[in-house]
Amino acid sequence: MSGARALAFAAIALAALTAGLWVSVRLTKAPEPASKIGGYVLDEPRALPAFDLVDNRDEPFHAEDFAGHWSFLYFGYTYCPDICPLAMLELAGVKKKLDEAGAGEDAEYYLVSVDPARDTPERIGEYVEYFDPSFRGITGRLEEIDKLAKAASVVYVLPDAKEGEPYIVGHSSTVTLIDPAGRIHAIFTEPLKADPIAEDFRQIAASYGAHH
Repeated sequence: MSGARALAFAAIALAALTAGLWVSVRLTKAPEPASKIGGYVLDEPRALPAFDLVDNRDEPFHAEDFAGHWSFLYFGYTYCPDICPLAMLELAGVKKKLDEAGAGEDAEYYLVSVDPARDTPERIGEYVEYFDPSFRGITGRLEEIDKLAKAASVVYVLPDAKEGEPYIVGHSSTVTLIDPAGRIHAIFTEPLKADPIAEDFRQIAASYGAHH
């Protein structure tokens, strides 16, 4: 695929992605963004479906592995040329700010691949560790990734590319927050910036702690 053709495809894919994300949000009747949150907190935390994936150590990873701690998830891929590395840098900034404030001891950070054909456990592990040694990657069969992505209201478009041919995956750019009960609790939307996400998380965690 030529560079011009790839860029044209990306523009079409992202246009379709935007429309698809709008429809998805409308159909799921997501709550309006809270005025003090860069995204929205779900009125009722959303339970995760059962799924069978693997982490960057090639160890089985299931929904229950999110229980017991807060989890920040970004859905992207290691060959992403722009928005994924920028989002991962911001997540690294979130971790740093929460650690400095003594508020991030029980939080974990994940990149969930939307390109499992190329994102092997080894590759995604090397990628996330570049941003922070404690970051983890999740990959696996596409149908299993779909289950987790759908629960997080994440949409993505994989092109019909020939084997070995470079391609771009169009995808939404959000950060999903999973609470210690293993449920989707909030979704941070663009622009993804470390300072507001860290501050919003502290508010969410404080409110959660007051009710548990």
